[in-house]
Amino acid sequence: MLFAAFFMVSCKELAKKASKSTDPIEMIETLSNDVSSDGDEWSKEDWDDAADELENALGNLPNPMTSDEQTIVGSAVSRIKVYAERHRRKASGILEAIERFQPAEAEAAPEPAADKQTAQVAQPAPAQPAVTQTAPPPATTTVAPPVAGLLPAHVIREGGYTNVRQGPGTNYAIVTKVKDGSPIYYTNYNANWKNVYNTAGQFLGYMHSSKVIPDGAATAPAATSRRAAVATGTIYDWLAQRYVTDADIRNCSSAQLRILRNAIYARHYRRFKDAGLRQHFNTFQWYDGYRDEIPASELNKYEKYNIQFIQRYE
Repeated sequence: MLFAAFFMVSCKELAKKASKSTDPIEMIETLSNDVSSDGDEWSKEDWDDAADELENALGNLPNPMTSDEQTIVGSAVSRIKVYAERHRRKASGILEAIERFQPAEAEAAPEPAADKQTAQVAQPAPAQPAVTQTAPPPATTTVAPPVAGLLPAHVIREGGYTNVRQGPGTNYAIVTKVKDGSPIYYTNYNANWKNVYNTAGQFLGYMHSSKVIPDGAATAPAATSRRAAVATGTIYDWLAQRYVTDADIRNCSSAQLRILRNAIYARHYRRFKDAGLRQHFNTFQWYDGYRDEIPASELNKYEKYNIQFIQRYE
């Protein structure tokens, strides 16, 4: 059937790993993305292969690395470690490789001082950023930002985690997530995106402006004010372009039908309460769930019809 074949192709595309690069930094980034998308399904053999690949890449990193390279590698390794901790029994090799990497991380050379007079005050290269959340500052933190030019703020309080991306757009990979309500610092990148930093002044990545609330500002407007209306270029675009037929979904399981129906909402960036749906759609780089509800007025005639049609089969 048309949809059955399409759905299977889509699944294969999701499972297919990116082509391997010979650049160690790119290898680590690719492995980080593979772990975050597929790691929960890996066998011990898969984790062992990943450990060998990671150790090889870590052993071939440039020495010294630039501050940007340290940030990229540190963020990717930290994300790999988060997933490896979930599967400690299968992923012990990964954790051991990361543990051996830590001393070398500390030995990374600082940026050279401009001259002898400024050498004593030159700031060392920043440590790697935290992956899961920004820790609140201690009670003794001063008002001045850790780095000149940074502006104090906090992440919008929505009861979860907010994505930090590798670039200014939802098509860029998620490099970390920050707990909602956490204090952060930022600088403006453009009208829609901010450069965000943790409370130590270390660069994390890019966060949408609607999620960054400057200190002293009123509560941010509802997330529906965000300009990104709908994701395009996805494997689910056809659901908004034609009516679903019996032939499309006749051989689909109930679970597949549920994903298909909710994909219509996912393209409009709905934030799902169901953990299974969140886990599925978080594997796509285009998905950035930030909206609690999708008004029917935003759905076109195909989407409205297809939601009801698929639901009858469920």
